[in-house]
Amino acid sequence: MANHCYNSASIEGSEQMLNLFEQRLNEAKKEDRALFHPTFYQVLGQETTEQDVYFEFGSRWFEATWERQSPTTGVLSGDSAWSPVSEFFRKLSEVYELSIESTYEECGENFGGWYDCVNGEITRDATTSYYAFRYMEEGEHYMQNLIEDIEDGYWESESDIDEDLMLLMSADDQRELVNAIQNCKS
Repeated sequence: MANHCYNSASIEGSEQMLNLFEQRLNEAKKEDRALFHPTFYQVLGQETTEQDVYFEFGSRWFEATWERQSPTTGVLSGDSAWSPVSEFFRKLSEVYELSIESTYEECGENFGGWYDCVNGEITRDATTSYYAFRYMEEGEHYMQNLIEDIEDGYWESESDIDEDLMLLMSADDQRELVNAIQNCKS
C-alpha cells in the first residue's frame, strides 16, 4: 500500500492574512517537519479537538512546505498520508479568507485530482485515475512517459491501459499507445 499523496496548492490572499498564516505555520513546524493532529489546529489558530484527523483535515499528517511568491501569493505543497489534505485547504481558505487552487496525486493507489476553494467555499472537487490526471495536467508531454512505461514492460496489452485515461485521450494518442504495445510485443 502506498503512503504518500502529493499535494500542491496555489494560494492567494491579503498580505496581512498570508503573513499571519506563514507565522502560524512556522511556529507549528518548529517541533516537527510535518503537520499532524495538534499542529493542524495550531496553523488554523484554533483549539485542538478530539475529532478524527482524517475527517477534520483529510489526512493524518502533511509535510507542508511553504514558498512565498509575492506579498499576496504563495504555494503550499508536500506529501500527506494516503489521501489529500483537501479539508485542511478548505479550512485555511475559510480562516484566512484565501483563494486556493490545489492538485493532488498518488500513483500507487491510482488517483489524482483538483480541489479549489474560495473563502471556505468549494469551487471544484474532481478526482480521476492517476494516469488520466497526469494526462490532463501535462497533455502531449505525458505521452512520452506513457510510451516509456510501455517500453519498460509496464503495460503488456491494451487491456492494461487505464480506462479513464483512454476515455480522455485523442484518437491519435490512443493509436500511438496501442501501436507502442504491439511494437513491444513483436
